[in-house]
Amino acid sequence: MKTNIVLEKDGDGYLAKVEGHQNLFAFAYTEKDAIIELKNVVEMVMDYHLEQVNDERIIRSELATRVEKYALQV
Repeated sequence: MKTNIVLEKDGDGYLAKVEGHQNLFAFAYTEKDAIIELKNVVEMVMDYHLEQVNDERIIRSELATRVEKYALQV
């Protein structure tokens, strides 16, 4: 997968964004800082998704345990 990072002048600074991902963008006063901030945004989004996956695994496990209570005992 090729990722296209767009860096453009925006007022007194620079806007860095990942093309095709509307929530992945960052602003800073230098090109370098805009890229660093974008990296931080991506890491925060990844952390959020990892937390969501962990919560869903816990829920799935709890549901599996509850389903077992209804299993036919032979």
